[in-house]
Formats: sequence, C-alpha cells, structure tokens
Amino acid sequence: MTHINDEQLKNFQAQLLSSLEKLRNDVSDILLSSSHAGHKLAAKQLQKLSNDQLVELTSKLDVSSLAHKTNEIKSIDASLNDIELGLYGFCSDCEAEISIDKLQENVTTKRCDICEKKYQKQKYNQFKL
Repeated sequence: MTHINDEQLKNFQAQLLSSLEKLRNDVSDILLSSSHAGHKLAAKQLQKLSNDQLVELTSKLDVSSLAHKTNEIKSIDASLNDIELGLYGFCSDCEAEISIDKLQENVTTKRCDICEKKYQKQKYNQFKL
C-alpha cells in the first residue's frame, strides 16, 4: 500500500478546511437565530476564533443543535493537526496506514478497518445491560 502523496494530502486538507468553514457558518446561523443576546454576540466573533476556541465555545453553549456540529469540528481539527504533525492517514490505534479509499469516503477517519471494528464492538458492549 502506498501512502498519501503530497497532492492527495493537499486535497484532503482543502476538503477539511472547506468543511470547517461550512461548519463555522452553520454555527453562526444557529447562534444568530437564537433569542439569546449572548449567542448573537458570539456569532459575530465566530470567524475570529481559532479552531480550539471554536470547539471550546460550542462546547460551552447550551444549544442542543450544536452538539453534533461540535463533534464534527473536533474531528476536523484533529485531522488538520494530524496533517501538521505528519500523522494524517495513519490509524490512531495501531498506526497502520488507512486506505486512500477510506479517507476519500470520510476525510476525518482516524482508524483502520480492523481497529474501527474493535472500537465499535467495545463501544457497543459499553451500552449493553
């Protein structure tokens, strides 16, 4: 298996940045539609925030529709950090290469197929009574 080449990495990074920008706009729209004055103020400052500050802000706000978006922002931020560290495209559990096809399917994929199955099984077992 060949690992990600520079062009592919740039494409993945561009996809991640585009998704992050869309999420910022979605969060802004949610906050602007809120009746809470603090949310409207936060929406105006949104574009100036770093990714870490954005995650912190959305995590603190008690807006149910932001929970899923916050998780997406965290995943994108983690993937962007992995790119900076040269770790993007490697499984976070076993460090094996993640297939290009799997990354193209989901640019924030963190685990290879084997580790993802183990993770999902463990997650499922935690919810069993």
